[in-house]
Amino acid sequence: MATGRLPTPSGHAASDAAIAPPIRARASTSEVFVSFGLRDFRYLTLSTLAAGFAQWAKQLALFALVYEMTGSAVQLGAVAAFRGGVGTLIAPYGGYLSDRFPRRRIIVASTLLDAALAAVLAALVLLDLTQVWHVYVIAFGGGLAQSINQPARQAFVYDVTTDETLPNAVAVNSMVQNISRVLGPSGFGIMMAAWGVASALVMLVVLQVAASIATLRISHATRQERVTSAVSPWRMMVEGFRYSWQDKRILGLIVVSVIPSLLIYPYIPFLKIVSEDVLHRGNSGFGMLSSMMGWGSLLGLLTLAYLGGARHRGLLMSGCFLAYAVILLAFSQSSNYALSLSILASAGIFHSVAMALNNTLLHQVARNEMRGRVMAVNQMSHGVQAIGSFPMAFAISAWGVQSGIGAFMAAAAVCFVLFIAAWGSVRRL
Repeated sequence: MATGRLPTPSGHAASDAAIAPPIRARASTSEVFVSFGLRDFRYLTLSTLAAGFAQWAKQLALFALVYEMTGSAVQLGAVAAFRGGVGTLIAPYGGYLSDRFPRRRIIVASTLLDAALAAVLAALVLLDLTQVWHVYVIAFGGGLAQSINQPARQAFVYDVTTDETLPNAVAVNSMVQNISRVLGPSGFGIMMAAWGVASALVMLVVLQVAASIATLRISHATRQERVTSAVSPWRMMVEGFRYSWQDKRILGLIVVSVIPSLLIYPYIPFLKIVSEDVLHRGNSGFGMLSSMMGWGSLLGLLTLAYLGGARHRGLLMSGCFLAYAVILLAFSQSSNYALSLSILASAGIFHSVAMALNNTLLHQVARNEMRGRVMAVNQMSHGVQAIGSFPMAFAISAWGVQSGIGAFMAAAAVCFVLFIAAWGSVRRL
């Protein structure tokens, strides 16, 4: 199927009101998980759950490994930047693959590649042959696999649902990802403390294989509209960028997700330093800190699913992003372990609602045959975390971990205020 003519910015195919399905005040209890009634979505959920646990195993293992070998905040930031930078560069090609070929096949292939890389690193750790450059190579390969996997996986939520169940499916899919965030970091932190980093890497391999098996159970017949005409990869990628730029609603939804990626998410690997130097809790504390956002996220997403929708979703999304930054600014100044955990859980509530609304609105605004490429451009917004990792690392080295993180959270809050004031097309969604 040809991609067709791109709409002009002022000539959307449908009005904002026509894009979104009718919004109810709240869902009944039986409707909170209505998307689970779809067989293929159930298998995608199992795949996403296993893959989510695997990604947390990798993240904690890589960060713990490089910090134990170097003791350097800059090296932590460099590994995060290297991994994310690869994702930013390769994501457009991942979007092309997602729109050109069956997404089911793309997800399985990239997941198994990630498993193979983890198996190599696990063997190196078990044989005590690991060097710092090995971590960079695995981070590069993992970033490559993720940049291909994520646009397809995100677009696949649309493919295996219906228009009526899509908002619920996005919330439930986010909820499942946060289950892995709740249980994964703390569990893998305890596992690494007891049996070493290699144990988390071995479990990563097992989980990625399980994710691949669940994905293979999804039927071949989905509502994906593949681009089947002889269009060059380069032209398809350019079309994805042009389409995302011309629709100011899509552009705004992507821009607002760049702010946390650039200024907030880079703090995640430095939770290792917060745990060690501020809270004095070691790897187990690192795991618990990493998981607390997930606890709050589950509460936020359950509330969103129960309500069944919300009015002024664009404005609500932006406000939740702002609250997220302000709460993390408070976290950066805490030296009490219990208080730090509570603050992170509170931040998770607002972050999860903001991201679920952002994802839902992107699905509802984007044309079907452009969906994979739009998700790829959005994936690139998460990849700019690499750009923020180095400055935050140097800020932490110069000012200390609390002041360094705090400065970035304050900057993010200012950016969200400016976005809310300037981007009317998103406020009106």
